[in-house]
Amino acid sequence: MKKLIFPIFAMVLVLGLALPMAASVEAADGGVTVNYSDVSLSGGFQANHFPELWDLNQCELVLSFTYNANGLVNDSGAHAWAELGVRQYGYGDFNPTWMSEGAGVWLATDYDWTANTFDPDPEGAPTLDMDDKLILQKGGGWGEGSYNLPSTPPNPGANHAVWFDRDGVDQWQAQMWGAIDGVTYNTGGTYDVVITLHADDANSGTAYMTVNGEPQGFYDPNWHPGPADLMPAGMTFTGDMTQMQVFYGLYGYGATHSVAFEDITVTGCLGMIVIDGCDTGVADQVLYDGTTISGNIAECAAGARNHGQFVSCVSHFTNKLVRDGYITDQEKGKIQRCAAQADIP
Repeated sequence: MKKLIFPIFAMVLVLGLALPMAASVEAADGGVTVNYSDVSLSGGFQANHFPELWDLNQCELVLSFTYNANGLVNDSGAHAWAELGVRQYGYGDFNPTWMSEGAGVWLATDYDWTANTFDPDPEGAPTLDMDDKLILQKGGGWGEGSYNLPSTPPNPGANHAVWFDRDGVDQWQAQMWGAIDGVTYNTGGTYDVVITLHADDANSGTAYMTVNGEPQGFYDPNWHPGPADLMPAGMTFTGDMTQMQVFYGLYGYGATHSVAFEDITVTGCLGMIVIDGCDTGVADQVLYDGTTISGNIAECAAGARNHGQFVSCVSHFTNKLVRDGYITDQEKGKIQRCAAQADIP
Protein backbone atom coordinates (compact mmCIF):
# COMPACT_ATOMS: atom_id res chain seq x y z
CA MET A 1 0.00 0.00 0.00
CA LYS A 2 1.25 3.47 -0.81
CA LYS A 3 1.92 5.53 2.26
CA LEU A 4 1.55 9.29 2.41
CA ILE A 5 3.06 10.98 5.45
CA PHE A 6 1.76 14.54 5.54
CA PRO A 7 0.20 16.61 8.30
CA ILE A 8 -3.41 17.56 7.63
CA PHE A 9 -4.11 21.23 8.24
CA ALA A 10 -7.25 22.75 9.71
CA MET A 11 -10.51 22.43 7.81
CA VAL A 12 -11.17 24.96 5.08
CA LEU A 13 -13.23 27.89 6.33
CA VAL A 14 -15.14 29.96 3.80
CA LEU A 15 -18.00 32.22 4.81
CA GLY A 16 -17.77 30.66 8.26
CA LEU A 17 -18.34 27.11 6.98
CA ALA A 18 -16.11 24.15 7.77
CA LEU A 19 -15.40 22.07 4.67
CA PRO A 20 -16.02 18.41 5.54
CA MET A 21 -13.18 15.95 5.10
CA ALA A 22 -13.78 13.70 2.10
CA ALA A 23 -13.39 9.93 2.22
CA SER A 24 -13.10 8.18 -1.13
CA VAL A 25 -13.27 4.70 -2.62
CA GLU A 26 -12.82 3.40 -6.14
CA ALA A 27 -16.06 3.05 -8.12
CA ALA A 28 -16.82 0.09 -10.35
CA ASP A 29 -16.83 2.10 -13.61
CA GLY A 30 -13.32 3.48 -13.12
CA GLY A 31 -14.49 6.58 -11.32
CA VAL A 32 -14.39 7.22 -7.59
CA THR A 33 -16.94 7.70 -4.83
CA VAL A 34 -16.27 10.62 -2.50
CA ASN A 35 -18.18 10.77 0.79
CA TYR A 36 -18.39 14.33 2.10
CA SER A 37 -20.49 13.59 5.19
CA ASP A 38 -22.83 16.40 6.34
CA VAL A 39 -23.13 20.14 5.75
CA SER A 40 -25.27 22.38 7.98
CA LEU A 41 -26.20 25.89 6.87
CA SER A 42 -27.79 28.72 8.81
CA GLY A 43 -28.78 32.29 8.03
CA GLY A 44 -29.26 34.64 6.43
CA PHE A 45 -26.88 33.50 3.76
CA GLN A 46 -24.24 30.79 3.68
CA ALA A 47 -22.69 29.07 0.68
CA ASN A 48 -19.57 27.12 -0.22
CA HIS A 49 -18.23 24.38 -2.48
CA PHE A 50 -15.97 21.34 -2.33
CA PRO A 51 -12.52 21.70 -3.93
CA GLU A 52 -12.63 18.75 -6.34
CA LEU A 53 -13.39 19.23 -10.04
CA TRP A 54 -15.45 16.53 -11.77
CA ASP A 55 -15.16 15.57 -15.43
CA LEU A 56 -18.51 14.40 -16.78
CA ASN A 57 -16.95 13.69 -20.16
CA GLN A 58 -15.06 10.78 -18.59
CA CYS A 59 -18.04 9.20 -16.85
CA GLU A 60 -21.50 9.84 -15.45
CA LEU A 61 -21.78 11.71 -12.15
CA VAL A 62 -24.23 10.70 -9.42
CA LEU A 63 -24.83 13.04 -6.49
CA SER A 64 -26.80 11.69 -3.52
CA PHE A 65 -27.68 13.18 -0.15
CA THR A 66 -30.47 13.70 2.37
CA TYR A 67 -32.01 17.17 2.53
CA ASN A 68 -33.30 18.07 6.01
CA ALA A 69 -35.58 21.11 5.86
CA ASN A 70 -36.82 21.09 9.43
CA GLY A 71 -34.93 24.25 10.37
CA LEU A 72 -36.78 26.43 7.86
CA VAL A 73 -39.06 29.13 9.26
CA ASN A 74 -42.46 29.78 7.69
CA ASP A 75 -43.68 32.68 9.80
CA SER A 76 -45.27 35.64 8.06
CA GLY A 77 -42.54 37.75 6.45
CA ALA A 78 -39.97 34.94 6.44
CA HIS A 79 -38.85 32.69 3.60
CA ALA A 80 -35.77 30.79 2.43
CA TRP A 81 -34.32 28.71 -0.41
CA ALA A 82 -31.58 26.08 -0.43
CA GLU A 83 -29.45 24.68 -3.26
CA LEU A 84 -27.03 21.82 -3.83
CA GLY A 85 -25.66 20.66 -7.16
CA VAL A 86 -22.82 21.19 -9.62
CA ARG A 87 -21.64 24.38 -11.24
CA GLN A 88 -18.76 25.23 -13.55
CA TYR A 89 -15.50 26.23 -11.89
CA GLY A 90 -15.32 29.95 -11.16
CA TYR A 91 -19.06 30.61 -10.75
CA GLY A 92 -20.77 31.55 -7.50
CA ASP A 93 -22.07 29.15 -4.88
CA PHE A 94 -25.70 30.27 -4.93
CA ASN A 95 -27.67 30.84 -8.14
CA PRO A 96 -24.52 30.43 -10.27
CA THR A 97 -26.50 32.01 -13.10
CA TRP A 98 -29.68 34.08 -12.88
CA MET A 99 -32.52 33.68 -15.39
CA SER A 100 -30.08 32.07 -17.81
CA GLU A 101 -28.19 28.80 -18.09
CA GLY A 102 -24.60 27.95 -18.88
CA ALA A 103 -22.97 26.94 -15.59
CA GLY A 104 -24.44 23.64 -14.39
CA VAL A 105 -27.55 22.25 -12.69
CA TRP A 106 -28.69 21.90 -9.09
CA LEU A 107 -31.43 21.04 -6.64
CA ALA A 108 -33.40 24.17 -5.75
CA THR A 109 -35.81 24.01 -2.81
CA ASP A 110 -38.77 26.16 -1.89
CA TYR A 111 -41.91 25.83 0.23
CA ASP A 112 -45.49 27.06 0.40
CA TRP A 113 -45.63 30.82 0.98
CA THR A 114 -48.65 30.44 3.27
CA ALA A 115 -47.64 31.44 6.80
CA ASN A 116 -47.39 28.50 9.21
CA THR A 117 -47.67 25.98 6.37
CA PHE A 118 -45.46 23.57 8.30
CA ASP A 119 -47.86 23.43 11.27
CA PRO A 120 -49.37 19.97 11.86
CA ASP A 121 -52.80 19.20 10.49
CA PRO A 122 -55.68 19.50 12.99
CA GLU A 123 -55.92 16.49 15.30
CA GLY A 124 -57.97 13.75 13.64
CA ALA A 125 -58.32 15.65 10.34
CA PRO A 126 -55.23 15.06 8.18
CA THR A 127 -55.35 16.64 4.75
CA LEU A 128 -53.05 16.97 1.76
CA ASP A 129 -51.13 20.22 1.80
CA MET A 130 -48.07 21.12 -0.21
CA ASP A 131 -45.23 21.96 2.15
CA ASP A 132 -41.82 21.44 0.47
CA LYS A 133 -40.92 21.88 -3.19
CA LEU A 134 -37.84 20.26 -4.74
CA ILE A 135 -36.91 20.89 -8.38
CA LEU A 136 -33.94 20.82 -10.69
CA GLN A 137 -32.75 24.24 -11.77
CA LYS A 138 -30.22 25.36 -14.39
CA GLY A 139 -30.77 29.08 -13.94
CA GLY A 140 -31.64 30.94 -10.76
CA GLY A 141 -35.23 32.15 -10.73
CA TRP A 142 -36.50 29.46 -13.11
CA GLY A 143 -39.21 26.96 -12.19
CA GLU A 144 -40.73 23.70 -13.38
CA GLY A 145 -41.21 25.07 -16.89
CA SER A 146 -37.47 24.59 -17.49
CA TYR A 147 -37.79 20.81 -17.49
CA ASN A 148 -37.52 19.65 -21.11
CA LEU A 149 -36.97 15.89 -20.97
CA PRO A 150 -38.55 13.86 -22.43
CA SER A 151 -40.26 17.08 -23.60
CA THR A 152 -41.30 20.44 -22.18
CA PRO A 153 -44.38 20.02 -19.96
CA PRO A 154 -47.43 21.84 -21.38
CA ASN A 155 -48.70 22.44 -17.83
CA PRO A 156 -45.76 22.61 -15.39
CA GLY A 157 -48.14 22.91 -12.43
CA ALA A 158 -49.55 19.43 -13.08
CA ASN A 159 -46.62 17.48 -11.69
CA HIS A 160 -45.56 14.50 -9.62
CA ALA A 161 -42.82 14.28 -6.94
CA VAL A 162 -42.25 18.03 -7.01
CA TRP A 163 -44.35 19.08 -4.00
CA PHE A 164 -44.35 17.11 -0.74
CA ASP A 165 -46.50 17.01 2.39
CA ARG A 166 -44.68 16.76 5.73
CA ASP A 167 -47.62 15.12 7.51
CA GLY A 168 -50.67 12.98 6.71
CA VAL A 169 -53.51 12.93 4.17
CA ASP A 170 -57.11 11.79 4.44
CA GLN A 171 -58.24 8.27 3.50
CA TRP A 172 -59.36 9.30 0.01
CA GLN A 173 -56.26 11.29 -0.79
CA ALA A 174 -54.17 8.31 0.30
CA GLN A 175 -55.78 6.25 -2.50
CA MET A 176 -54.76 8.69 -5.24
CA TRP A 177 -52.08 7.53 -7.67
CA GLY A 178 -48.72 8.93 -6.62
CA ALA A 179 -49.68 9.38 -2.96
CA ILE A 180 -47.02 7.28 -1.22
CA ASP A 181 -46.72 7.23 2.56
CA GLY A 182 -43.24 8.35 3.60
CA VAL A 183 -42.38 9.39 0.04
CA THR A 184 -44.76 12.11 -1.11
CA TYR A 185 -46.55 12.60 2.23
CA ASN A 186 -45.62 11.96 5.85
CA THR A 187 -42.10 12.97 4.85
CA GLY A 188 -41.27 14.65 8.14
CA GLY A 189 -39.41 17.35 6.21
CA THR A 190 -36.50 15.10 5.14
CA TYR A 191 -35.83 13.97 1.57
CA ASP A 192 -33.41 11.47 0.05
CA VAL A 193 -32.22 13.02 -3.21
CA VAL A 194 -30.30 11.43 -6.08
CA ILE A 195 -29.23 13.58 -9.06
CA THR A 196 -27.81 11.74 -12.08
CA LEU A 197 -25.79 13.75 -14.62
CA HIS A 198 -24.60 12.64 -18.05
CA ALA A 199 -22.51 14.63 -20.54
CA ASP A 200 -23.70 14.59 -24.15
CA ASP A 201 -20.66 16.55 -25.32
CA ALA A 202 -18.03 18.92 -23.92
CA ASN A 203 -20.56 21.65 -23.07
CA SER A 204 -23.96 20.05 -22.59
CA GLY A 205 -25.55 17.26 -20.60
CA THR A 206 -28.72 15.83 -19.10
CA ALA A 207 -29.94 15.75 -15.50
CA TYR A 208 -32.55 13.63 -13.72
CA MET A 209 -33.53 13.63 -10.05
CA THR A 210 -35.37 11.25 -7.75
CA VAL A 211 -36.76 12.31 -4.36
CA ASN A 212 -37.29 9.58 -1.77
CA GLY A 213 -36.72 7.12 -4.60
CA GLU A 214 -39.52 8.56 -6.74
CA PRO A 215 -38.84 9.95 -10.24
CA GLN A 216 -40.35 13.31 -11.11
CA GLY A 217 -42.99 13.71 -13.79
CA PHE A 218 -45.57 15.93 -15.50
CA TYR A 219 -49.08 15.38 -16.81
CA ASP A 220 -50.11 16.19 -20.37
CA PRO A 221 -52.10 18.36 -20.57
CA ASN A 222 -53.68 18.15 -17.09
CA TRP A 223 -53.67 15.93 -14.03
CA HIS A 224 -55.51 12.61 -14.43
CA PRO A 225 -55.62 9.33 -12.50
CA GLY A 226 -52.61 7.17 -13.11
CA PRO A 227 -48.92 7.79 -13.82
CA ALA A 228 -47.66 11.10 -15.17
CA ASP A 229 -47.29 11.21 -18.95
CA LEU A 230 -43.79 12.71 -18.96
CA MET A 231 -41.88 10.53 -16.51
CA PRO A 232 -39.09 10.37 -15.61
CA ALA A 233 -38.78 14.08 -16.23
CA GLY A 234 -35.43 15.84 -16.38
CA MET A 235 -33.64 18.64 -18.17
CA THR A 236 -30.72 19.44 -20.40
CA PHE A 237 -28.06 21.78 -19.01
CA THR A 238 -24.90 23.47 -20.25
CA GLY A 239 -21.44 24.42 -19.01
CA ASP A 240 -17.91 23.05 -19.19
CA MET A 241 -18.46 19.36 -18.47
CA THR A 242 -14.78 18.90 -17.55
CA GLN A 243 -14.79 21.46 -14.70
CA MET A 244 -17.83 20.92 -12.49
CA GLN A 245 -17.70 21.52 -8.73
CA VAL A 246 -20.24 20.48 -6.11
CA PHE A 247 -21.67 23.54 -4.34
CA TYR A 248 -24.32 24.25 -1.74
CA GLY A 249 -26.03 27.28 -0.27
CA LEU A 250 -28.87 28.78 1.73
CA TYR A 251 -30.50 32.19 1.38
CA GLY A 252 -33.31 33.37 3.63
CA TYR A 253 -34.81 36.45 5.23
CA GLY A 254 -37.17 37.41 8.04
CA ALA A 255 -35.76 34.84 10.48
CA THR A 256 -32.75 32.61 11.12
CA HIS A 257 -33.27 29.61 8.87
CA SER A 258 -31.27 26.37 8.89
CA VAL A 259 -31.04 23.32 6.65
CA ALA A 260 -28.77 20.29 6.52
CA PHE A 261 -27.45 18.27 3.61
CA GLU A 262 -26.56 14.92 5.12
CA ASP A 263 -24.50 11.97 3.83
CA ILE A 264 -23.36 13.81 0.70
CA THR A 265 -21.86 11.29 -1.71
CA VAL A 266 -20.51 11.91 -5.22
CA THR A 267 -19.64 9.13 -7.65
CA GLY A 268 -17.89 10.15 -10.86
CA CYS A 269 -14.55 10.87 -12.49
CA LEU A 270 -12.22 13.48 -11.01
CA GLY A 271 -10.95 16.24 -13.31
CA MET A 272 -7.78 18.30 -13.35
CA ILE A 273 -6.29 20.15 -10.37
CA VAL A 274 -6.95 23.90 -10.64
CA ILE A 275 -5.41 26.36 -8.16
CA ASP A 276 -6.94 29.83 -8.05
CA GLY A 277 -7.83 29.64 -11.76
CA CYS A 278 -4.51 28.08 -12.84
CA ASP A 279 -5.10 24.71 -14.54
CA THR A 280 -2.14 22.50 -13.61
CA GLY A 281 -2.93 19.94 -16.28
CA VAL A 282 -2.45 17.26 -13.60
CA ALA A 283 -5.31 14.86 -12.92
CA ASP A 284 -6.71 14.84 -9.39
CA GLN A 285 -6.41 11.56 -7.49
CA VAL A 286 -7.73 9.80 -4.42
CA LEU A 287 -4.93 9.13 -1.92
CA TYR A 288 -4.47 6.16 0.38
CA ASP A 289 -6.30 7.91 3.26
CA GLY A 290 -9.39 8.68 1.16
CA THR A 291 -8.60 12.37 0.66
CA THR A 292 -7.82 13.94 -2.73
CA ILE A 293 -4.86 15.98 -3.98
CA SER A 294 -7.06 19.04 -4.53
CA GLY A 295 -8.61 18.63 -1.10
CA ASN A 296 -5.19 18.67 0.57
CA ILE A 297 -4.16 21.76 -1.42
CA ALA A 298 -7.35 23.46 -0.22
CA GLU A 299 -6.34 22.63 3.34
CA CYS A 300 -2.92 24.16 2.70
CA ALA A 301 -4.74 27.35 1.70
CA ALA A 302 -6.89 27.29 4.84
CA GLY A 303 -3.96 26.71 7.16
CA ALA A 304 -1.58 29.30 5.68
CA ARG A 305 -1.18 32.71 7.34
CA ASN A 306 0.56 34.12 4.27
CA HIS A 307 1.38 33.23 0.67
CA GLY A 308 4.80 31.87 1.54
CA GLN A 309 3.31 29.37 3.97
CA PHE A 310 0.81 28.25 1.34
CA VAL A 311 3.53 27.69 -1.28
CA SER A 312 5.70 25.87 1.25
CA CYS A 313 2.83 23.63 2.30
CA VAL A 314 2.05 22.70 -1.31
CA SER A 315 5.76 22.10 -1.98
CA HIS A 316 6.16 19.70 0.95
CA PHE A 317 2.92 17.94 0.03
CA THR A 318 3.78 17.44 -3.63
CA ASN A 319 7.33 16.29 -2.80
CA LYS A 320 5.79 13.50 -0.74
CA LEU A 321 3.35 12.70 -3.55
CA VAL A 322 6.33 12.11 -5.84
CA ARG A 323 8.09 9.92 -3.28
CA ASP A 324 4.94 7.88 -2.76
CA GLY A 325 4.43 7.38 -6.50
CA TYR A 326 1.27 9.38 -7.04
CA ILE A 327 2.71 12.00 -9.42
CA THR A 328 5.87 12.57 -11.46
CA ASP A 329 8.48 15.28 -10.93
CA GLN A 330 7.10 17.06 -13.98
CA GLU A 331 3.59 17.03 -12.55
CA LYS A 332 4.94 18.25 -9.21
CA GLY A 333 6.51 21.22 -10.98
CA LYS A 334 3.21 22.12 -12.67
CA ILE A 335 1.35 22.08 -9.35
CA GLN A 336 4.02 24.10 -7.56
CA ARG A 337 4.13 26.73 -10.34
CA CYS A 338 0.37 27.25 -10.11
CA ALA A 339 0.60 27.49 -6.33
CA ALA A 340 3.34 30.12 -6.59
CA GLN A 341 1.23 32.20 -8.99
CA ALA A 342 -1.94 31.95 -6.91
CA ASP A 343 -3.30 34.87 -4.95
CA ILE A 344 -3.62 32.72 -1.80
CA PRO A 345 -4.31 33.44 0.97
